Amino acid sequence: MMRAPRVARRHRAWPVWLLTTLAFVCGALVSAAVFTIGWRHQTQQNAAAQSALADATARNHKLSASLTTERAAAAREQRAAADARASLRAARASSATIAAQAGAAQAGATSVTGTAASMASSAAKIGTELKTLTAYLTTTPAQQLDAGYIDSQTAYLARQVDALQQEGGTTATAAASFDAAVRKLGHLASALAAQK
Repeated sequence: MMRAPRVARRHRAWPVWLLTTLAFVCGALVSAAVFTIGWRHQTQQNAAAQSALADATARNHKLSASLTTERAAAAREQRAAADARASLRAARASSATIAAQAGAAQAGATSVTGTAASMASSAAKIGTELKTLTAYLTTTPAQQLDAGYIDSQTAYLARQVDALQQEGGTTATAAASFDAAVRKLGHLASALAAQK
């Protein structure tokens, strides 16, 4: 009867070994499952981080491109402002030159006007004296003509004509100066209009 318990023990010994092996396999499977779950979770986190990094990199590139565009626009605006300031300075200089030329033209016009008035007065005097002399010569009989009076009148008229000729030369010079000032004024005004 002793043999029966031995057989029962053999069957019991094998299941302990089997249980140990099954426990080891079960532990390995649980560990593999936990590792797989952890690995999958880490992979998802890595994928999310890489996606976020790609989005941030794309945003960074867009911002860099936008910054470059804005810098170029700012540089263009600065150049345009510098050109506008230069044009304004040129216009101010041109307007000052135009004002000076206008003053010179005004002075020339005043001189021409004054000389012309003086010439008109002298011409009127000469005309009056010529009428008087002509009336004297035509109404006085030839035997009664006074040679001294005629000589003094013709000398006076000659002096008046000389003075008138000198004033004419002064007027011509003043008129030429006035004409030159007006031409310069016209050129400066054209140049200023071209700058706009």
